[in-house]
Amino acid sequence: MTLDAASISNTEVASPAGVFEAMPLLSDVASGKPPKLDHCLHMLDRFGMVQFARGAAPHLHFGYCLDDNARAFLAAVIILYLDPQSAEAQKFGEAALRFMESCRRDDGRFHNLMGPDGSFTDEVGSPDSLGRLIWATGIAASCAPQSSWRERAQKLLLAALDQTESLNPLHPMAYSILGLSAAIAPSVAAPIPVVDATWAQADAGKIRGVLERQCNKLATLLDANAQPQWDWFESFMTWGNARMPEALLRGSAALGDPNLRSAGLRTLDFLASVTHEKDVFIPVGNKGWYERGTERAIYDQQPIEACAMVDLWLAAAKLTGQVEYESKALEAFSWFIGLNTDRLAVVETESGGCRDGLEPGKLNTNMGAESTLSYVHAHASLAAYFSQKI
Repeated sequence: MTLDAASISNTEVASPAGVFEAMPLLSDVASGKPPKLDHCLHMLDRFGMVQFARGAAPHLHFGYCLDDNARAFLAAVIILYLDPQSAEAQKFGEAALRFMESCRRDDGRFHNLMGPDGSFTDEVGSPDSLGRLIWATGIAASCAPQSSWRERAQKLLLAALDQTESLNPLHPMAYSILGLSAAIAPSVAAPIPVVDATWAQADAGKIRGVLERQCNKLATLLDANAQPQWDWFESFMTWGNARMPEALLRGSAALGDPNLRSAGLRTLDFLASVTHEKDVFIPVGNKGWYERGTERAIYDQQPIEACAMVDLWLAAAKLTGQVEYESKALEAFSWFIGLNTDRLAVVETESGGCRDGLEPGKLNTNMGAESTLSYVHAHASLAAYFSQKI
C-alpha cells in the first residue's frame, strides 16, 4: 500500500539525469552486489519498519504492519546470502523478525496493524499479511544464513500452517504457495541456496498436502476464468499480477507437476503480452486496473509490480534454463532506473529508497516501506540469481 501523492506530497521530480545516475545499478545486480540499505534503516523505528513516508521522512501516524515487516525480513534473508557480514541487513532483518513474532496472538492467529504506540489496532490481520508471513518464513526456514533465524522462521511457519488453507483470495493463496514450495523443496523452489532443510522432514507430508491443495485451487481459478485471448485467473488484472504465475512455477518445481508448469508459463506469456511493450515494462496502473474487454490503465505505476515481475522471470529462468527469461528480468528491473514510459528514475541511488509510484510525467516522491522494499527485494533477487551463475 502507498499513500496518494496528492495527500502528502506534490513535489515533482523529472530529471532525465536520474536515468543515467541509476544505470550502474544494472552492473551491480549482474555482478551480485547487494542494494544500498540507507533508506531501509531510515524507515526502521523501535517496533519495526514504518509503513509510510512523507518524502523520505518516516510518517509515523499510520504505524507499522506485518505486511511490510514480512517483506523486510525476506529481503534481509536474500541480502545476507549476498553479503553474510552485512550489519545493516542483520539489523533491519532482526527487527522485522521480532515484529513478525510479536504479531502472533495467543490463539495462534496473527495481527497485521500496529499503531505508533506499539498497540495493535486490528483484531486479526488480513489474509495478505498472513500469506506474506508464510512466504517469508517458508524461504527463511531453510535458507536464512543464521541458525537462529531459521529456527524462529520454522516456528512461525508451522504455527501458521493450519490457517493456510483458509487463504482463498488470489494473492494470499499465491504468497502461501511461494513459501510452502520453498519450505519443502528449497533447492528448486527458493530464490537462494539451501543452508539446512532437515527441519522439514518431520512435517514434509503435511506441508506438501497443503501446498498441493493450494496449487490446485489456484489452477482451478485459472481454468474457470481463462478465455481465448485472456489466459488469466480473474476477469480483470489489478496489482501484484506476477505473483500468481510465479506461484504456479515455484509450485510446479516443488511438486514436480508438469501441469502447473504449463499453466505458469501460459499465464506468464499472457501477462508479458500486456505489460512488456517494445522492450519496456509497463505495469498495469492502479488508476483503473485492467478489466477484460476494456482499455488497461497505464498510470499510476507501482514499484510492487516491477518487483513481482522480476521474480516471475527469474522463476521461469530457473525452472526452464532459458536465458531469454534472464534478459526479461533485467528489463522489468530497469523500470526502477528510468527505463519506463516517462524515463524517470524511480529509485534514489544514494540511499536505496524508492518513490511510491510513477504518474504521468512525474513521480510520487514519498518513499514508503512497500516501495523501497520492492526495489530492495528486486535488486537482491537479481543479484542472488546472477551470483549463483558466476
